[in-house]
Amino acid sequence: MKSLLFIMILVCASWSGFAQTDPPCHAEKFFQQNQGCEPSLRGGKCIQLDISHSLDKDGKEFIYAWNFGDGVTKQGYLTEYCYEHFGTYQITLDLLDPVTNLVIKNELSTEITLLPPIDYKTDTLKGPSPFIRFDPGLMPGIKVKEIFWKIEDQYFCGEMIRISSLKEGAHVVEVGVNGVNASNQVFIGCTLIGIFIQTKP
Repeated sequence: MKSLLFIMILVCASWSGFAQTDPPCHAEKFFQQNQGCEPSLRGGKCIQLDISHSLDKDGKEFIYAWNFGDGVTKQGYLTEYCYEHFGTYQITLDLLDPVTNLVIKNELSTEITLLPPIDYKTDTLKGPSPFIRFDPGLMPGIKVKEIFWKIEDQYFCGEMIRISSLKEGAHVVEVGVNGVNASNQVFIGCTLIGIFIQTKP
């Protein structure tokens, strides 16, 4: 997915009433609850599953059978698996009788989502306090209600924000939104954009 960002740099010296009229910003809470943008959490297709720490050592010797939700199964206390495609999968763990090979108990059922890396281009922002304006093209087909920004350890809310304390150079920006899709269903999404701060013309 190629994300494009439209950058608006305002020449005006002040932005009157900006801080006074904005509602409380909950960007930090949004990104704590929705980690889909975090670069380190994206791009991986391999998982490791280990239940050896929770086994009853004195109990019956069961067969532990994993189903990875894509038609592949494996057995064992500890297993590794690499998916072919990104997506959402339902993983289950069944306890099988070693004699009959029948399911005795469903021990675990969980859903995982493997997210692809996000490709983004980097735009240059010039000046000591440039502005960034949200581009609706980042979330096509979505009626956006709230916009959240995370730049390093700073959090912002709103359609347009001012960058005033970043060092010169390249930065990765996380952008999150709350809204509704074309079917009027709740949509929560995020993406990454790149900016390059150039403090001097």
